[in-house]
Amino acid sequence: MTEPQPRRRDEVAATADLVAHLVDVLSRPAQGTHRMIAGHVFRVLGPAAAPVRVVHDAIADASYAGVRSGARVVARVVGAGSSLLPPERTSHALTSTAAGSVVVGAVNGLFGDQLRHDGNHLAVQLGPHHQRRVVGAETALLARAHPEPTGHVVVFAHGLGETEQAWWYRHDGRGSHGQALAELGATPVVLRYNTGRPVADNGRELARLLADLLRAWPVPVERIDLVGHSMGGLVLREACSRAVARKWLPLVRTATYLGTPHDGAPLARGAARLATLLRWRPESRPWAEVLDLRSAGILDLERAHRLPLAPGVRHVAVAATLAADPSAWWAGAVGDGLVTVSSAKHTVPETHVVPATGHLALLTEPRVTQILAGLITWEPPAALAR
Repeated sequence: MTEPQPRRRDEVAATADLVAHLVDVLSRPAQGTHRMIAGHVFRVLGPAAAPVRVVHDAIADASYAGVRSGARVVARVVGAGSSLLPPERTSHALTSTAAGSVVVGAVNGLFGDQLRHDGNHLAVQLGPHHQRRVVGAETALLARAHPEPTGHVVVFAHGLGETEQAWWYRHDGRGSHGQALAELGATPVVLRYNTGRPVADNGRELARLLADLLRAWPVPVERIDLVGHSMGGLVLREACSRAVARKWLPLVRTATYLGTPHDGAPLARGAARLATLLRWRPESRPWAEVLDLRSAGILDLERAHRLPLAPGVRHVAVAATLAADPSAWWAGAVGDGLVTVSSAKHTVPETHVVPATGHLALLTEPRVTQILAGLITWEPPAALAR
């Protein structure tokens, strides 16, 4: 019996399917709002306008249905056409470009759980990435991506809606945190993961991935340091709590959380409140239903995370505030624009506050690089060494 062949990766067809899905999702609340507003107008006009209303509603409904059907037809045509192209032209048509990779990261943040459920090829696969492609946990592949590996590995996990390219955000030629740490003898491993999935699911898979990475690394691993930006810090906490982490956790010396919302993110909570407000009026209620489609990853950012910090590791929070003076009365509340200082600190025993800095600036801020450099060269006192 012949084994079924796996479906080849096709980002062209996947993009077309995604656009058709977005047209479907966005056209429905637009249609509902249109009908509600038209209903108000026709009620004012009275019974005499009833025949006109019937015609209007029929034409409007047919138009919206036609737009959705047209988008699905176009998606099928594009999919059929892309299947005729060589695989190398379609497998990474979007993610092979810098702009496309950024778009895919954002889309996964919004709908990543749905993309995975639908089997859409734009759903990000967890793993270390090199040149915008996932690197398998095999020695030969890792050696190719890291031609000069060391036994000191620093794992970088990005935040919601980001990809590994976020670590080069507005670096102004300075390079990334990872590049700076490489000069100190460490090997940076930058992850990409589907930020629309639940934090717990990503943490569980990351714990297994790091176990596989430890086994396949080209040279013996002697030390691991963890760095997470925003949601990435929560994923690292989850990974450290899994049973399989026992295979690599003894090698972890530090875990640094850059702008991580340990106590929840105000913006994520604001989206939930906005959805509640939109439900109050019939005209806006369809848009509340759109907000309710936000990914599981975004929903996770609404709540506090109570997992205990992994023992035997130096945990460090790096919080930022837009205020030039971190002691200003408003500095803690505004935080980095997305995460408050108190949420970034939460129960982490050691905290550094970086003033005049926004949430995304933490990704390449030189002062953060200095903090990381100090941490990865730190050795625990002999009494605490494992």
